[in-house]
Amino acid sequence: RCLTPLGFLPSSMLEEEEEKVEEKAADQSEAPVASRAVEAVAGSHWNDEYGPLGYGSFNCVCCNAWLLLLLLPTLFLLLVAPGLELEHGGTLTRAALALFGLSALFFCLVSNTNPGVAPRTAPYIVGGREQGFEHPGEAYSYCQDSNRYVRGFDHSCDFVGNDIGDGNMHYFVGFLLSLASFATFLTACCVLSVYEMAAPPGPTLALEHDPLKMTIALLLLVLVFFCFRGCARSEACEGVLPLIMLMPGAVAGAWLLALVTATLVVMPLVTDMWADVRPSHNPAALFLILPYLAFAVLFFGMAAHWVHLLCAGLSQKLWLRSRGYRRQRNRASQSGDALV
Repeated sequence: RCLTPLGFLPSSMLEEEEEKVEEKAADQSEAPVASRAVEAVAGSHWNDEYGPLGYGSFNCVCCNAWLLLLLLPTLFLLLVAPGLELEHGGTLTRAALALFGLSALFFCLVSNTNPGVAPRTAPYIVGGREQGFEHPGEAYSYCQDSNRYVRGFDHSCDFVGNDIGDGNMHYFVGFLLSLASFATFLTACCVLSVYEMAAPPGPTLALEHDPLKMTIALLLLVLVFFCFRGCARSEACEGVLPLIMLMPGAVAGAWLLALVTATLVVMPLVTDMWADVRPSHNPAALFLILPYLAFAVLFFGMAAHWVHLLCAGLSQKLWLRSRGYRRQRNRASQSGDALV
């Protein structure tokens, strides 16, 4: 007989109670895999569903990015390079093509390689029945845009058509740096071309002191200002512009672009730049400075931003949340979009 909370019980009865307790504990030690596991989002995509270079998706933004990436060197080769080759040979053209090839290579790598998609996990079992799969673990975060778990998930990038995570972050930073360097080189070549048109000896670009043309130039500046102001407040830019202005050097870059824009508006009206158009005197180089400079400012700022995040051990989502930023959502996509 042994003393229990219920009084004295025979030893045989006590042994039976102890056996029941041990069996229950054994059942709980075997079942926790199913009971403590967290279920993954239904319908998630796993690593075994993709080929070696098939992790990206082709969307409208990615298509436009490819067209833009091809347009940058095409305009340079057609409008600026012929004049530079007359004065400097083909060295500048070959350097531009090399930087373009490097940018395109990184673009392909970041668009198609594995960002860190989770391998398929064990079935999630409830009541002896399989109901989806288990969560892959704390190292993986779910992306609503691609419907998959990504290790070290940073953000989903429509520009490259792929998620950015541990698997392709180095390609992403390489793409930003190479594209920024490419755009900076093209900007410098255009500035050189414009300088050679206006610099002595024998400048081929002269000012025209025409009050009417100067008045028209000022009116165009005001019109351009209101156009940019309306664009910044439009629905298309409302969610993107605040994010861009968070990048390093964004304010200084915006003022620089504003200055270049004003120059582009005024110069065609107050100079004789169209009087003698030929390969060595092509005013198109002046107008190409603005898009090339915009790319250089934007992508150098983005590259510096992500290098800072990597050094600080932060993801884009956490950094944006720490700044109180939330991406603007359309009503139709409020339930499905994730934070940038």
